[in-house]
Amino acid sequence: MMTVSYVAVFHFEDGGYWCEFPDLQGCFSQGDTVREVLANAKEALEGYIECELEEKGKVPPAREITEFKVEGKDFLSYVTCDILQKAKSVKKTLTIPAWLNDQSERLGVNFSRTLQEALLKKLDIA
Repeated sequence: MMTVSYVAVFHFEDGGYWCEFPDLQGCFSQGDTVREVLANAKEALEGYIECELEEKGKVPPAREITEFKVEGKDFLSYVTCDILQKAKSVKKTLTIPAWLNDQSERLGVNFSRTLQEALLKKLDIA
């Protein structure tokens, strides 16, 4: 599972709300109320990120909320979602020191999960 957060700009227009994700070209959502547009924004973000991962294998970089300015009734918010990575798995062979292997096995470390978590952190997507 991977958690992602992106800044969304929310706009009030014609009695309803719509939002855009400046870091995600073409990712928009809408709703009649603030709660509805927030829920729809999360769903739009999930779909967009899943497509990016499937097509490109990575997600676009996300800027900090302090880098954006809004006017009038517009507002900013982070939208966060958890993505289940559905990509196929590949087998990797690696070498680690024997003492590290022995100690890890004694503690019941899941090697596959540990490597995945380390790679996500290294790639700055976790």
